[in-house]
Amino acid sequence: MKHLLVRPQFVTQFSCIGGDCEDSCCYGWNIHIDKQSYKKTLAHNELKEIAKTALKKVKKSDGVWATAVLNDNGACGFLDANNLCQIHAKAGESLLSDTCKTYPRMAHMRGGDRYESLSLSCPEAARNILFRDDAFSLERQTINHNRAFKATPLWAQKAYDYSIQLLLKPEQPLELGLTAIGILMKTADRVALGELDTTALDNMFLQLIALSDNGQLKQHFDGFNQNTDEHQMHAFTSIQLWLNTNKIRRGRSRFEQINQAICALADDKQNIPMASINQAWQQIALPALSGHPQLFSRYLCYYLYHMQFPQVDTLTPSEAFRVMLLDLFMLRCYLAVIAASKQGLSEHDIIMCFQVYHTNRQHKANYSQYVTEILAQAKFDELAAILTLLSKAN
Repeated sequence: MKHLLVRPQFVTQFSCIGGDCEDSCCYGWNIHIDKQSYKKTLAHNELKEIAKTALKKVKKSDGVWATAVLNDNGACGFLDANNLCQIHAKAGESLLSDTCKTYPRMAHMRGGDRYESLSLSCPEAARNILFRDDAFSLERQTINHNRAFKATPLWAQKAYDYSIQLLLKPEQPLELGLTAIGILMKTADRVALGELDTTALDNMFLQLIALSDNGQLKQHFDGFNQNTDEHQMHAFTSIQLWLNTNKIRRGRSRFEQINQAICALADDKQNIPMASINQAWQQIALPALSGHPQLFSRYLCYYLYHMQFPQVDTLTPSEAFRVMLLDLFMLRCYLAVIAASKQGLSEHDIIMCFQVYHTNRQHKANYSQYVTEILAQAKFDELAAILTLLSKAN
C-alpha cells in the first residue's frame, strides 16, 4: 500500500558534530546495544579488547542485548582521547548499535504515514530546529508497506491542521494564536467524545479567524486576571523540584547552571519570587531575544509536529494544550533566569535552555500525567487560567 514519508528540513540537514557537541550523547545516559551489534563488535579485531570492558551483556531483548559501560566521567568506553567513537572510526557506521545510528532521529506513524523528527535533547538538533530559516520546509515521498496502523481520527487531523494555521496566522501575536488554539481544543474535546460532529471544528476555526481579525480575540486575552504570581510560582517550583529528583547523569552540569541561576534570584529569605523571574524576562531576556523573533513560533511548530498534537499520550485535547503551555512557560523561566545570570542570552544559552529542559522532560516517566495534576493543584485547569502563564511573557 502507498503511504507518505514526511521529512522536515531540520531532519534532512542534521549532521552529528561529534566531539564538538556541547552535550555529547556519548556521555551520561543508558546506551543500549542490540544483539547483532554486540556480537559484531566482539568479533572485530580492533575493537574486541575494548568491548570486553566497554560493554555489559544484559540480554533483556534482541534490541537491548547489552549496555555501554560508562567511565568515571560518564563517557562511553569507546570514546578516544578526542571524544570520537572508535567503533565508527575503525569499523564504520554499519557496526554502530541501532541507538547510536539513529539518535537523535525519531519517527512516528500516523495512519500508515511516517513522520520523521529529531529529539530536542540533542543540542545540534535544537540548533537546527530553532535557528534554521527553512527548518519546517517539508519533503514528501511515497513509500510502500503493508503494515496495519490505526487510522488517525478526522477530528485529530483537523485539530492539528487548524492549530498550525492559527499559530502562524500572519501579523497575529503568538499569545493570541495560542489563545485561539486553546479555544479550539475545547471544541475538540467534545468532538473527540462524539458530542459534536467534526464540522464543529470547521465552524470554530472560522469564528476564531474572524475574532482575531476584528480584535475581539485580543480583548479576550487582555481580560485575564494578571495577578497570578503565586499560582505561577507553584507551577514552576513544583515542576523544577520534580525534575531535580533522580536527575539523569547526562547534561547534569548544564542543568546545574540553570539551578544556580534560579537560586541567584532568591531574596533574603531564600524565596524565589515569580516577580523576579518575570522582571528578568521583561528587562533582560526579551531584549536579548529580539534578534530571534521566530524562536517560539518555530519551537511550537516543532512541538505540534513532534508531539502529534493534540493526540499526546492519553491526554484530552485541552489537557494536551495545557501541558504545551506549561512547557512553554518553563522554557520562558529558564531563559529568564539564565539571562539574569549572564546579563543577556547568546545562541549557546538559548540552545542550552531548550535542550536541558527537554532532556530532563523526556526522561521523566508519566511526565504528562504529573503536569496535569500540578496544573490542577495550581488552579490552571481551565483555559482562562492556563493562558495567564503567558500574561507576563509578551
